Amino acid sequence: MSIKPLSGLKVLDLTHVLAGPYCTYQLALLGAEVIKVESPRGDMTRPWGGDEEQIAMGLGTGFVAQNAGKRSVVIDITTERGASLVGELAKQADIFVENYRPGTMQDHGLDYDSLAADNAELIYLSISAFGQNGPMGHRPGFDDVIQATSGFMSINQRGDGPIRTGGPVLDYATGMHSTSAVLAAVLLRQQTGKGQRIDIAMQDVTMLLMNRHTSIAATTGVAVPPGANRDGAMLGRYRVKDGYIMLAGYRASHQRSILKAIGLMEFASFGTAQLMAQMPQIEAKVEEVLQQKTVAQWDVIFSDSGVVAGGVKDLIEVFETGQPEARELTTKVESAYGEHQVTSAGYRINDVTFKPDTHVPLLGEHTNDVLTALGYSEIEIARLAEQHVIASK
Repeated sequence: MSIKPLSGLKVLDLTHVLAGPYCTYQLALLGAEVIKVESPRGDMTRPWGGDEEQIAMGLGTGFVAQNAGKRSVVIDITTERGASLVGELAKQADIFVENYRPGTMQDHGLDYDSLAADNAELIYLSISAFGQNGPMGHRPGFDDVIQATSGFMSINQRGDGPIRTGGPVLDYATGMHSTSAVLAAVLLRQQTGKGQRIDIAMQDVTMLLMNRHTSIAATTGVAVPPGANRDGAMLGRYRVKDGYIMLAGYRASHQRSILKAIGLMEFASFGTAQLMAQMPQIEAKVEEVLQQKTVAQWDVIFSDSGVVAGGVKDLIEVFETGQPEARELTTKVESAYGEHQVTSAGYRINDVTFKPDTHVPLLGEHTNDVLTALGYSEIEIARLAEQHVIASK
């Protein structure tokens, strides 16, 4: 797509690790120019994953996944001169995104009020663990900690206690929710001509992901019982010959379809009351029959029968289905290290999905270019580097 939704907008990205960078990655996919301001040490994820050369170059897999299509500048905001440089860049920005602990930006004179004084149309997004206010607002947090504090782990409880979800799903959910908030603020700015201040908390986002459970708890004052994801009758994970399959027998009609598909015709004609009355015996028989075939065999049988079910796959097995490729879910990008596959926007508009426009940047790769565009001479840039205010590649 030659014109992207955010073409012409400039984002100043003072985020690190996952939630913030994933938000600004989405903005880059949508066409915004994203200038990533990094500390002299670089984003914490630069050495995460990959071989020795990749890690040494600061292009670890953990960084590559959500930083393609951005420009990298190194500015030490802990110095007064560095903070003032960021302030100069913010005067030309449409969107400013940060995910430091609440109060940090104010300490450096980079809070919303300070920057909006020179740029009244600035959209300013703050992402934090618990938000900018409240009794826990000052506390830091990572994905796994928020899984605990938000109630998320309590509903994923099994016999051996609460379970943490394997991937950093809350970071990515927060990044996506933040993107929605930025897009809403862009539209609001078009209507009012004024900038907007956005406050996103990871714990809030997590509670939104549990929307029904959160609503019930707020209404009744009673928490959903631990282990609320436990399996029900023909609803949940079942062992098969070579792995596991997930069944979704939410209603009696679904359960009858499952029974027909697996050949238990003697139960498929039962009425709802009869099904419920004999469910323990039926469940035992279902478990026995399912273990006689493989995941692939059951996938075909259930698909042909119109039963909502799916084999439990790892990511390589998912790619082998060909579905992600058909959906253009990933795309090739370049870096100084080589080629990488990264995710696209994950949706299509007029049959087009959004992908990064440029490569994955080295640490400080664009420092000189960005400062030159800001009006600094080569001599001034060299002096700032000598003073350890900036760094370039």
